[in-house]
Amino acid sequence: MATSLTQADVARLEQAIVSGELRVRLSDGREITYQSTDHLLRALDYAKTALSEGSGITATTPSTFAVFERD
Repeated sequence: MATSLTQADVARLEQAIVSGELRVRLSDGREITYQSTDHLLRALDYAKTALSEGSGITATTPSTFAVFERD
């Protein structure tokens, strides 16, 4: 079952990364629990790529991600 990712899904993934959460509810109602922040970062990269390919945009804007961990 193919579903379309949205800009709102990208924002939800980014918010989860910033907040340290591993659970994300996508715009289609699915709730996904990722194993790690690294998996979230991979999902975010995939979502951004899928959106840019779907919109016809070929260039991507470089991004930097900070990962914060508690001691």
